[in-house]
Amino acid sequence: MTQQEAILRLSRYQSDSPSAWRDEEEKRMSAKKQGWLKYSRKIAIKVALAMQNQNISCQDLAQRINRPISYVSNLLKGEINFSLDEICELENALNVAILQYEFA
Repeated sequence: MTQQEAILRLSRYQSDSPSAWRDEEEKRMSAKKQGWLKYSRKIAIKVALAMQNQNISCQDLAQRINRPISYVSNLLKGEINFSLDEICELENALNVAILQYEFA
C-alpha cells in the first residue's frame, strides 16, 4: 500500500467535526496547575462510595441536587471545580461528610 492509499483509507474514518481533545487536555493541565483537580477527584471518590453504599443511581443524585445527570457524570469523573455551596448540597443529599474540618 502506498502512502497516498493509506491516507485515503484513513480519511474515510475521519470525523467531519473537529476533535476537542486538545481543548480538553489544556483544561486538565490548567486544572492540575491550579491544584483543585486532586481535591475534585477525592470528592468524586467519596460521593461514589456514598452512592454505592446507599444504592443511589446517578439519576437519583441528579434529582436530589436539582442538577442535570451530565453534572453528576462530570462530578464522578472528578472534573468539577466545586464551590462550597455545591459541596454542602452533596453532603445534604447523601447525608455524608465530604469535608473534614475543625474550628479552633
